Amino acid sequence: MMKMSKPIDVGLKQIKTLLQKMGGLAMDSIKLSVEAFNKQEDAHIQIEAWSNMILILSEEVEDKATELMALHQPMAKDLRTLRAYIKIAYDIERFGRYALDISEIHRTIGPWKTAGEGPSIDELSGRVARIVALALSLMEVEDQSVIWELASVESEIDSLYIKNLKALIEAKDLDPKRIIAYALTIRYLERIADHACYIAESMTYAYTGKRITLR
Repeated sequence: MMKMSKPIDVGLKQIKTLLQKMGGLAMDSIKLSVEAFNKQEDAHIQIEAWSNMILILSEEVEDKATELMALHQPMAKDLRTLRAYIKIAYDIERFGRYALDISEIHRTIGPWKTAGEGPSIDELSGRVARIVALALSLMEVEDQSVIWELASVESEIDSLYIKNLKALIEAKDLDPKRIIAYALTIRYLERIADHACYIAESMTYAYTGKRITLR
């Protein structure tokens, strides 16, 4: 005899599907924003469309989670998971917003000259893509090794952020626009990594009831 799914289980699965869709859009937004930044191309319209879609889905997650709590009065792990999902929706919404912020830099200050040695954001953006993927994977797996890898990548990102800041401070004869553009972008990427950590903290609390801090 086929086992019937409980309404709360069905609702949780629906919310997870929404979060996965948001995560995919966020990762695409981050990747495109960095690519466009490096090439000094305008990808703002596409990233704005994705960011707005992420925001709409975030509101849908909040509505569904609130409805489940009101109608089914979930207990223990289910309640923690719903609370975590609401917070994660906000964190993913911030991913999209910071990608949009990166895409606005070129529009706001105009093109910058690339002459002279300056920082590169390729290594930093690669680590950020990795930590976002790890954080989103925690909705699928209850694997503590993912937490430790995520914490390690977060430490690497902090080091690269400081390294890039120092490179900007010590660089000579760089276009001031280039300095501003890079300072803003590495800051936005560092903040994306922070929100990836918040997702990991939320999922750990949902699964175990224990609160951890990864930053």
